Amino acid sequence: MVIHNMVRRTDRPPAKSPRGNRVAVAIHRDGCRLDGRVRDFETLIADEPELAGGTDQGPSPLEHLTLSLATCQAILIVKVAEAMGFGFRSLQVVAETDIVFRVGKRFPEPTPRVAKAHIEVEMQSEEPAVRFRELQERVEDRCPVSTLFSDAGIHPEVVWVPNTLIRAT
Repeated sequence: MVIHNMVRRTDRPPAKSPRGNRVAVAIHRDGCRLDGRVRDFETLIADEPELAGGTDQGPSPLEHLTLSLATCQAILIVKVAEAMGFGFRSLQVVAETDIVFRVGKRFPEPTPRVAKAHIEVEMQSEEPAVRFRELQERVEDRCPVSTLFSDAGIHPEVVWVPNTLIRAT
């Protein structure tokens, strides 16, 4: 087990890692509220719902994880579609994670854990069905966040719904 002791000034964005790794910093503000910093981007808030002891000022870490799954899949679809010359009018990726509470090995309190993940890809395009299938095959197993889930034994179910009307949010 490797433990890193790091002390950083937290008022500025995290520096780039000398190893080329991704670096994120979570800064405690109050209760369960944390300010997240990645590169030079604006602060990302993480909090818990009131029911879980937070103040509901931002998405929970598990909601951030679910959003990462949706956005990673969407970005990959856009990149692959562009490389294929696959035209589309709209794209929306909806990710859902099923959370269960299980008792851990060392502590008797149940903790939330991801049990399942589901991704629905809604896309409007004039492309023929054979091109949709080709896009699906080229995208499959390439999203690093989806791969992280799979490596943990949670294989996201991906459903493509071509030529759907995008849901208003």
